[in-house]
Amino acid sequence: MQLQQKIFIVLAIMTGIPLLALLFGVVDRMEQEVRNRTEVELLAGLDKMAEELDLILNSQESIAKGLAKVPAVKRFATSVSTMGHVDFNRKTYQQHADELEQFFLNYQHAVPSIQALRFIDPRGKTLLKVKEGKPIEPKKADDVAGRLFIADQSSKRFFRDAINNRQEVSMSDFELGQVTLEADFCPAMVRYSVMVRDEVDRLDGFLVVNIWGSRLDATMESSLRGYPGKTYIVELSNDSKRDGIYLYHQDTRRRFADQLNSDYRFNKEINSAQWQKIKDTDVKGALYLDDGRMLFYQKISPFKNRPTQWLLVVDADSKILLSEINSMRHSIWLILGLLVLASLLVAIWASGKLAKPVHDLAKIITRYADGEGDVIYAEKRNDEIGLAGRAFNYLKEKLEHTEKERDKAERLARQSERLASVGQLAAGIGHEINNPLMNIMSLASLIEADVKDQNPSAASDIKLLQKEGNRCARIVQGILSFARESKPNYQQFDMAELVSETARLVKHRLAAASIEMKMDIDGPLLMYGDANQLQQVLVNILFNAIQASQANETITIKGWHNEQVVHLQIIDSGIGIDEDSLTHIFDPFFTTKSEGEGTGLGLSVSYGIVKHHGGRISAENNTEGGLLVHIVLPTEVKDMTKAELLLEVVDVN
Repeated sequence: MQLQQKIFIVLAIMTGIPLLALLFGVVDRMEQEVRNRTEVELLAGLDKMAEELDLILNSQESIAKGLAKVPAVKRFATSVSTMGHVDFNRKTYQQHADELEQFFLNYQHAVPSIQALRFIDPRGKTLLKVKEGKPIEPKKADDVAGRLFIADQSSKRFFRDAINNRQEVSMSDFELGQVTLEADFCPAMVRYSVMVRDEVDRLDGFLVVNIWGSRLDATMESSLRGYPGKTYIVELSNDSKRDGIYLYHQDTRRRFADQLNSDYRFNKEINSAQWQKIKDTDVKGALYLDDGRMLFYQKISPFKNRPTQWLLVVDADSKILLSEINSMRHSIWLILGLLVLASLLVAIWASGKLAKPVHDLAKIITRYADGEGDVIYAEKRNDEIGLAGRAFNYLKEKLEHTEKERDKAERLARQSERLASVGQLAAGIGHEINNPLMNIMSLASLIEADVKDQNPSAASDIKLLQKEGNRCARIVQGILSFARESKPNYQQFDMAELVSETARLVKHRLAAASIEMKMDIDGPLLMYGDANQLQQVLVNILFNAIQASQANETITIKGWHNEQVVHLQIIDSGIGIDEDSLTHIFDPFFTTKSEGEGTGLGLSVSYGIVKHHGGRISAENNTEGGLLVHIVLPTEVKDMTKAELLLEVVDVN
């Protein structure tokens, strides 16, 4: 362990342990006490909230039951039950209807919390209705009963529940009064359906009282009494459409997702395990979420005839409730951080310059190992640290050179494997095409002789056919040359003289293009090989170099021998070749020239000749511009396997 680290650790321990004890001992205990007190207070608040909601619902139910016993309701119910009997009096029916309508208007004016009052017969037909202080006129004809009605409620859920449950009073779901795209937000309401029976307990109809949910909203809004948090009423239902919906939320857009076709549900704000825990809880409980929210909840059962429950929820934010404790904790962490920083500065000062140079060199080596290739040791020191730094720089240079050579060798190996496969394919295709092509050419010659005098036009077409056939034959010959199966005719010759002779052959092309040629040949380059084939390689490469160069530019040929190997380099002054094309220049029919200026077989044939000599040819863009073609040939080895092994030894060296 370094001296600097030892000093730092000692100082950090001496200053940090007391603060950590204060942080994790005293402060954490205070936080737990606040959490426990908050849970007790909010659960007690939920008890009171549940009592107030029960009181509201019971009082509303009592109002509905009391209204059903009003004489005006009883008289109208009796008139409804006698309709269709011999003793029915339509005038009396209308008189009772007018009396009940006036009663509804007066009562609704006195009790604004009632949204609507209506009387529904046992078949679900609304016969009388006052809504928001206005009577609704019946306009639909009931042919069976012989009277007018306002609306048919027989298919509505609240009416079916009132019929099926056989309870004196049935409470509907807490829901919106109307839901249309054009309407503004309509406050929520609860419907109380009260059975109206005669003296012999026969059902005459239902008195339905719609009561605004504003009292429920007001109770929820005032329940926390300044406590930081939010309150919700959530429905727990076996009906998947209503399970988890908000019956009360401060944001009215989040309420009644089943009616508004929204995705706001309480059970989607927590995970499935937490939701199941709430449903499994008997009465009340608490959840502490990962985001800092604390959920305290209690269940109430507002319905006497079905298992649907309401979940009262208080959503408290621990960040607000524990803000003072968190502030204390942050202060302790800040003090601890400052002390650690001070310890570090003291440790750095105490260790001085003794360990710094070694540490700097270690960082440089680590950065290089992590992939920063441009890092070097730049300090000018004459001690052992400086010697180690210069050794690192030398090692870095050798590694980079070796990596470049390895990448080059891998690229050449992949190219060699690809071209070997192409060569085998080309040899097969060439032989298969060459024989029928020769037959076509022979038959064309015979046809020409027969029609030459008789049909000059046909003879002209035959000549054109022969011309195109000769062009195909040259392409096939190029393919066979690329996939050359015949072994070179080995004889000893001087590669330096062959280069000079080839330069004389292309001299006229150089002069016509105003291009200068420079040669830098290191003495005689004696070797074994087929001079004619290798001269074809040189001519192909020089022609490409001439075409790639501009007037007044230079083509350079370099030659030397090393380790029983002859090296030739041909460098032009053109613009070079892009990296994508560079990997394909030895592929058959690949060319960067314009259409009609070449077949793309020259370099492919050259590659095949060099390969059959046990040599290697490669191309790369010159750093000073232009393209550099490098040819490596063994001088004395004639066996292919041995030649390739020799080239591998040369590459390694």
